Amino acid sequence: MKESITLSPNQGISAMTFRGIADAEQLATLTRILDDYCELSGMEGTHPAREHLARRLIALFSGGIDSPDDIKMALDGIARDFQANHGVM
Repeated sequence: MKESITLSPNQGISAMTFRGIADAEQLATLTRILDDYCELSGMEGTHPAREHLARRLIALFSGGIDSPDDIKMALDGIARDFQANHGVM
């Protein structure tokens, strides 16, 4: 059975209490989520959508979404919207 990973600093709490910052471990996890997502989606290096997705990822996390799976699902929708509005991806 796959272990559930959460970015919440408190075990047993599903959403992070917004403090305005991410600690080093949370930031590393968010970076890994973004890197993996972009690699799987073919957005290498300086792809125009990457920075947009990074900003939205931080907004999602700040809004209390701390499950990597939930973040990735939200990024799918954000990437589709970006593609539709910018004709890129």
